[in-house]
Amino acid sequence: MNGLKKLIWVICLGLGSTLWAQDQLSGVVNDETGTPIPGVNIMVKGTSNGTVTDFDGNYQIRVAKGETLVFSYLGFKGQEITYQNQSTLDVVLVEDTAQLDEVVVIGYGSVKKTDLTGAVASIGAEELTEQRRTDLAQAVRGTVAGVDVRRLNSKPGSPLSIRVRGNTVITNSNQANADGQSDDVTADLSRPLYVVDGIFLDNINILNPADIQQMDILKDASATAIYGSRGANGVVIITTKNGIEGKTQFSYDASFGVSSASNLVDIMSGDEYIEYIDDNLRAQQWKAEWLNSSTPNPTAADFDNYTINRSQSFFDNGETDNIANRDYFDWIDYITRTAVQSSHTVSMSGGQNGLVYSSSIGYLKDEGVVGNDQAYERYTASTSLSKKMNRFTIGLRAYLSYSEQEKGSRELFRSAYRLPVTADPFDDNGELILYPDNEDQRFVNPYYEVNGAWKNNQRILNVISNFYVQYEPSDWLSLKSTFSPNLSSTRNGEHRGLLTKSARNDPSRTRAYYGVDLRNSYTWDNTADFNFDITDKQKLGATLITSVYYNQLEGNNIETRNVPDFHGFYNTSAGTDVRQYSSYYEKETTASVAGRINYNVNDKYLFTFTGRYDGASKLAEGNKWNFFPSAAFAWRASEEQFLQNADWLTNLKFRVSYGKSGNYNTVSPYKSFAFLNNSNYLFGDDLTNGNVVNGLSNPELTWEVSEEVNLGVDFGMLNNRVNFSLELYDKTTEGAIFSRNLLDVTGFDSAVGNFGSMNNRGIEFTLNTKNIQTEDFSWNTSLNFAKNKNEILKLEGDLDLQVFGRHSALIVGQPSDAIYSYEQDGIWQIDEAAEAAVYNAVPGEHKYVDQNNDGILDAANDKVVIGTTAPDWTGGMTNNFKYKNLDMSVMMYTRQGVFGHSEFHQHHDTNGETRFSKIDAAYWTPDSPNADNPLPGLGPTQGEYFFEDMSFVKIGNIGLGYSFPSTLLDKFKMTSARLSIDVQNPFTFTDFQGPDPETGLQNSYDMSFQTRTTLIGLKVAF
Repeated sequence: MNGLKKLIWVICLGLGSTLWAQDQLSGVVNDETGTPIPGVNIMVKGTSNGTVTDFDGNYQIRVAKGETLVFSYLGFKGQEITYQNQSTLDVVLVEDTAQLDEVVVIGYGSVKKTDLTGAVASIGAEELTEQRRTDLAQAVRGTVAGVDVRRLNSKPGSPLSIRVRGNTVITNSNQANADGQSDDVTADLSRPLYVVDGIFLDNINILNPADIQQMDILKDASATAIYGSRGANGVVIITTKNGIEGKTQFSYDASFGVSSASNLVDIMSGDEYIEYIDDNLRAQQWKAEWLNSSTPNPTAADFDNYTINRSQSFFDNGETDNIANRDYFDWIDYITRTAVQSSHTVSMSGGQNGLVYSSSIGYLKDEGVVGNDQAYERYTASTSLSKKMNRFTIGLRAYLSYSEQEKGSRELFRSAYRLPVTADPFDDNGELILYPDNEDQRFVNPYYEVNGAWKNNQRILNVISNFYVQYEPSDWLSLKSTFSPNLSSTRNGEHRGLLTKSARNDPSRTRAYYGVDLRNSYTWDNTADFNFDITDKQKLGATLITSVYYNQLEGNNIETRNVPDFHGFYNTSAGTDVRQYSSYYEKETTASVAGRINYNVNDKYLFTFTGRYDGASKLAEGNKWNFFPSAAFAWRASEEQFLQNADWLTNLKFRVSYGKSGNYNTVSPYKSFAFLNNSNYLFGDDLTNGNVVNGLSNPELTWEVSEEVNLGVDFGMLNNRVNFSLELYDKTTEGAIFSRNLLDVTGFDSAVGNFGSMNNRGIEFTLNTKNIQTEDFSWNTSLNFAKNKNEILKLEGDLDLQVFGRHSALIVGQPSDAIYSYEQDGIWQIDEAAEAAVYNAVPGEHKYVDQNNDGILDAANDKVVIGTTAPDWTGGMTNNFKYKNLDMSVMMYTRQGVFGHSEFHQHHDTNGETRFSKIDAAYWTPDSPNADNPLPGLGPTQGEYFFEDMSFVKIGNIGLGYSFPSTLLDKFKMTSARLSIDVQNPFTFTDFQGPDPETGLQNSYDMSFQTRTTLIGLKVAF
């Protein structure tokens, strides 16, 4: 017992002497310019005792004489200083140029930014989160030259389309029909490859931008070659946040705001709508008299004097009284609301003694502005952990995302625009009118769909993980094996209740859909990295890779009808009418061997050589494997002796690259085979089950191969106050895979094969300037511009035209996104009546160009390319201002030259159906011959004509922020705190008269309003 007491006393005395021997040390950490560095990690070596610098670079720590302090911060060289009883210790950290440059991820590794030979754009964590966007695609929009980001649907949680350097594939698909383009981004065969921590992903909407460390976009063939066939359309590499060794740091990032419908269409007022109806009725008599040879040609006075008879077929349910009293109803206001958006992310990171860790959890809720039940919720959780033990490093990353999107009614948006202002949802007693518009009884009162009669729900669960082991047997060799599995589950459920436009109070028309997709995939990569200094002026790096990718998808769908409302979509068996039941399964694998060599001579001459040998199970036997090489060269001219005295020049680099890439993603699995389908046929008098061949096999189906040349210039001057880069590229694709139409005599509609070739070329320009840089005030500008043009070079055999959809075609010599229709040439005027009659038209109707002047308008001879759905050019500009602790940013982006069919105009143009409300636009009458729109009620003489220019300029975000001073932060033991307010999509400038030019190509079905969102944000770290 006495011995135990003595031991305790010895321990206490030892601890006490240690504590008594420690001193309180303080100081400040600056960079080389004397600017304080907040957030520097300071650790007592070999202990867990540590701290971080505050906003002004100040720190305090208890330390004993002889102990070593370790100062570390990302982008700066670490320092170790032994404490020798100083009362204060100020430290200057020196920028680690190599570390700062090693921020560009190029796939299976990274290089210094100065050593890049290909076309690569990089976006950091601050840029991705500064506008408080809900998904990564929004954060990228308008910031990277050559990367076209477009919103397809304004419902919360809807993914955006991303294209790198335009449309790169030939597509024969009825998606390009009169109703616009598909809202499904996975249907876009030109979408890039997304790589998240080494894992191939289809939907980056599941990611929380606050969890992302950086995004690197590989654009040219040299940069994407390391990914072989999967990188043919560009590669977007996303790296989630990792820990930094040092004291554990915590952060909290939150925002709260409201959204409202914006850019509302200017619809005719009640009085204007009535006048439009009257002119529409007059137009019927006008045309009949012009085409009746026994009747003299009418005059303007005749038009005004025609008898108008608005029958009950036009107005009922109290509409006549509404017109008389000028009591009109605002349907848009009726179905919209002010929606709430909020997000929260909590994260931590740190590490010591070779162990580095980080984790985060996040939550987002974004309500829709249409109806009362639209909403998008996303839960995310991430973790990363790595441990270095001598020459071994083991690590893992895991990311979990769960989201639920309630889209609500597919009809509500367009119903609100279709219902005329003369209709009313309530009768004189305040009771709901089931069919407010007597002229069109397809429309059930929107009240029911506003309150959930139509449910459309999707749930997505994704688990992304990455496990690796790395061994470094020497300083010049590193071996790494990485296994990256991905599990995802998508459940879609939809119920169209009794009181919806779909069912129209008919129980037999109620519907329930239920479908589940289960996907599991993995990538297994093994790499060997070699790095040699051949001489003091020559460096050689090499990477060898073997890779295996496996992807399996299975699922099922069921649809039943006559489903009571209380069952929703959960009990499809309650439906007495089974319309669909199916299950499916598909699998694909790829295997690859690749190598890359980087050769650096005197930091002036940079060479990159890459080769990848790919095999894909999708392709036909004997055609599965191909080799894709690339080479790139860069010359850092600014490092040459003859430019060393040019003080104004900071950087000048010329780049050239050439590469081949393969693509098989334009075809689904098993397309090289022919399959049998069930079919019923008459055998005598009996109906018998049998099988028929469904599609033609193609034993020669192989890779489509692209060759690309890229020329680049990077230029910096005035100590990098002005930086710009220029890219010129030319890409030709041979053996393009698409579906070719077949003659009926073959017994098949189409066949898939390597039938065509196309060319894609363009220019990209990026300019970054520091316009003003003083101690208290700075102003920086970032500007980007891109122009892309594609052209079909060849179709199968001597085929030079293949029409598909209602106004699309593949035409040799024309863009792959061409709009194929009749060319408009204004409106027939009264003095042109005789010429108009040749085409069975009258004054007031659209005039079309007779291309061969034969007096007949026919598709074979008179249809031409009148535009393209792809933009002529895209651009963006961001201005950042900072005054002391205040900062402000303004971001704008534009898409110019977009042209296509507007489904919204088809119904709401003044020459559309009378039963729908109309855009407030001037139209032709004998008294207004110079109007752009034809006389109401005179349908097109040939096909469709609702083609519109959908160019726009949008102010994407206006943000204002305030960073709290250190005097306040010290009181709360925080290292940083920032309060911000952002207004997203505040202004849109366009001549397009529809709801949103960005979604103008889409069908109004299942659409929503463009929104303006105001968010208040708070981000703190401690």
